[in-house]
Amino acid sequence: MSRQLASIIRIADLRHGLVLLDDLKALGIGKTARHRLVSEGLLRPIHRGTVFAIGEAKLDISAEILAACFAVPDSWASGNTAAEYWGIRRIPRGRIELSTNSTRNPRLAGVRVRRTNLIEIDVVEMITGGKVSSPRQTLFEIALEVDDRTLLSAYEDCLNRKLVTVAGVREFGSRSVKMGRHGSARFRRVILGRPDEVPFAMSHPELELAKALENYDPLWLRQYPILMPGGFTIHADIARPDIKLGVEVDGELHDTPLEIHRDKMRDLHAAALGWQIIRLTTADIETNLKASVALVLEIADTRKKQIA
Repeated sequence: MSRQLASIIRIADLRHGLVLLDDLKALGIGKTARHRLVSEGLLRPIHRGTVFAIGEAKLDISAEILAACFAVPDSWASGNTAAEYWGIRRIPRGRIELSTNSTRNPRLAGVRVRRTNLIEIDVVEMITGGKVSSPRQTLFEIALEVDDRTLLSAYEDCLNRKLVTVAGVREFGSRSVKMGRHGSARFRRVILGRPDEVPFAMSHPELELAKALENYDPLWLRQYPILMPGGFTIHADIARPDIKLGVEVDGELHDTPLEIHRDKMRDLHAAALGWQIIRLTTADIETNLKASVALVLEIADTRKKQIA
């Protein structure tokens, strides 16, 4: 048995700590021996007695996906689970979700299995054998369950980290967005409706503040370029160019002495051109968005009166 255990461990090392019933049978480990390994805590059944894990260690997201895909052939990790795999921000974690084009309705404990009618699925194969929705298909799948702002934030995150391109998402959307298909309306409105000229790569707090200000006045613009006398350009996170007011949202990266110095120099260059730059922190927006918006609008109103 010691030689068989060594073989089991080698297989598990290649599969995120998982072994299959077929692996155990190939090693000559029968039903009685399997039960003994389970009772001794060396093996742990995961799904339907066909997928096992080594020991009691918690499975990471890749292992959870792989185990579920092994248990449900012709399936792939989708929705929230795919978003967790790709590390997409603002999406709920902790639930394993699979999709399948199969006409069967498989049931798996602790796993949500959803049948889909996507004809041309866009999935990525994991090196260990499982499949997961591509980032652009993941955005389409989560559109069914999240609100507009969460979906837009997820899209901005994918653009920022180069998980998707605008052209790639539009091409996927042209094939997948259909009348009556769940999530199509929100995907079309939020993602396909996002103007191409709007700069991306905004943090979530920046995006939240920008959307809130735009709701009050469409004159607020994102990532507005300000050309400096030396020929270089700085970009205000959010700006009202008509009154030369810029808003910067500073995160932890702005706390270093070097970044503080750079920010001050940027603000001085902008002031030389008549711009006023106000700075908020991500904590300001995350803890009290309403108060942050009210403060910016009050400053904008004062600025407008001064210029008039």
